[in-house]
Amino acid sequence: MAEHEAYEPTVLVTGFGQFLDIRINPSWEIASLLPSTINGVRIIVHPEPLKAEYHSLLEVHKILEKHRPDVVIHMGLAADREYFAIEKGAERDGYHEIPDEKRKVFTRAETKKVWGKSPARLESTLDLEDILRMWKTNLNSSAGKFKGKDKAIADVRTSDDVGNYVCGFVYYASLEWFWRKYGPQGRRRVLFFHVPNMQGKDDFERGKDVTTALIKAVSDSWGM
Repeated sequence: MAEHEAYEPTVLVTGFGQFLDIRINPSWEIASLLPSTINGVRIIVHPEPLKAEYHSLLEVHKILEKHRPDVVIHMGLAADREYFAIEKGAERDGYHEIPDEKRKVFTRAETKKVWGKSPARLESTLDLEDILRMWKTNLNSSAGKFKGKDKAIADVRTSDDVGNYVCGFVYYASLEWFWRKYGPQGRRRVLFFHVPNMQGKDDFERGKDVTTALIKAVSDSWGM
């Protein structure tokens, strides 16, 4: 090993697998297309789609402990949206309402046992508005790569509606891991990235370009 080995910043990316009537989840299809490096940053794509199951998602801390990433980007599908969005934060409670793929919920008692001493809400410490500005700039500069004028510039936004299903659950779980590790005032460089219901090779390639532009924006905003 070199005496002064260069530090290599890393971004961990995950996508979800099938849920409800969605058999091909674009979040995973897009994540699996990402290159191994973007903007000098190492991209680690978790090799399997996350299961849309609350209790399985509690194991996300093992993925974080294994890779110790600088930034985490969880990708998921927002089937009722036609735009891409990075979410501001997630709630601790409410996952007892919607059954997961195993028809199970995360009960109030389970929430109290696992996260009872954790904040009712946690937010990313990344600057979402700064990231959004750079994201749009990156998309404008690469507009020629997209097919068709209507797809030249993707509709990208910030949002504060990650929901109380598995997307919100895994977002909170990761934010809470960082909160425990670095303390209430410490870094929580985690994003949840919602993608619209895209299907087909061309759409997935476009989604990859939008995601690549996002990772570049995160890298530039944070200074990786």
